[in-house]
Amino acid sequence: MRRICYRFPQRVDLSFAMGMPFNETLGHIAGLDNHETTKTAGKELVRVKTKVEIALDRATFGEITPDVLRPGVITEAVDLKCSVLELALRGGGKVPIANNIFYLRLTDQVSRTDIDIAKEGSGEGLDALDMKKILLD
Repeated sequence: MRRICYRFPQRVDLSFAMGMPFNETLGHIAGLDNHETTKTAGKELVRVKTKVEIALDRATFGEITPDVLRPGVITEAVDLKCSVLELALRGGGKVPIANNIFYLRLTDQVSRTDIDIAKEGSGEGLDALDMKKILLD
């Protein structure tokens, strides 16, 4: 069963192939949900939080459940919404810097998975290449 969303942008910023089968790729990306890392940006320490949601009913996105990740439940294609929140860690606490939202479409190509990345909006912050780097790490 395909799980695609009609709100997926027509313009795609980046397309690439991941050298893993569809179910492995989906599991790998789902594993990024609620993932946190830190990096330095200039002289600041920045915490990066990632949230991944899956297309539910062609119009909305929701939480990824273990039932969805079982082999054979999703076939052919799936749309994911990935939010990347950046927080500057300063002496007084955490200050939001950016909340980047990306739409990902995974398409099954048997031994590999094609991934299309589209960024919501055109503001500052991360771009599609940064999202690809997050996916490949």
